[in-house]
Amino acid sequence: MKELQKLVGSLNKSGALSGFLGGVAGGGLTSLATSKKGKKVGKKALKYGALAAVGGLAWKAYQQYSQKSETSQSGQVYREYPPQSAQDTHSANSSGRTFDYTPARMPEQAFTEVVDDHNESGQLLLMRAMIAAAYADGHIDEAERQKIFASVENMALTVTEKAMLFDELRKPMTLSELVNTVPDAQTGIEVYAASVTAIDLQQAASTHYLEALANQLCIPRELVASIHNQLEHK
Repeated sequence: MKELQKLVGSLNKSGALSGFLGGVAGGGLTSLATSKKGKKVGKKALKYGALAAVGGLAWKAYQQYSQKSETSQSGQVYREYPPQSAQDTHSANSSGRTFDYTPARMPEQAFTEVVDDHNESGQLLLMRAMIAAAYADGHIDEAERQKIFASVENMALTVTEKAMLFDELRKPMTLSELVNTVPDAQTGIEVYAASVTAIDLQQAASTHYLEALANQLCIPRELVASIHNQLEHK
């Protein structure tokens, strides 16, 4: 659904998304692409779009996680994290849903398919995850919300696009609703990565939200660290 790329950019311009992806998706895209921090992810966003950039980031984080797991299992001295148990990589959340994050099992194609232009449900889920995260820290108050609505009304979007965007902005998904729509582990990694990019990491509420999201998606702590590491070094 190519129009979702436009909606993500519109969200940034309206002020709804203030994190890393906001810069990639909207007006800050060019400057981010030319900066040292955002060089690789920024270029990918320029070529493929902001949601694809999230997919690439998620894949690289999973690669890093897998490589570190292989290093620890090979018996080498270097080990940044404690060894993982089977429960860490293949776990069920409080609702009984199971996610399998076994290292080196998921191919890159599994990640690209989530954000493929033909996968409307995958792209929409990531957009919803970003909106939910942007609202999770309470950083957007009612006055700001109304300004966003007014900005959306003036955007060059179709009636259908505006309706979808208004619906999401008026009633963002709850954490449990979001998790219940995640079909598999690779999508879970991308949902978490998208959420991190759209949230204010300086807020305590943001930290709590991300911890709860990672817990409900059963993402191993080493993989969570890899996602954040990818964001910090891109």
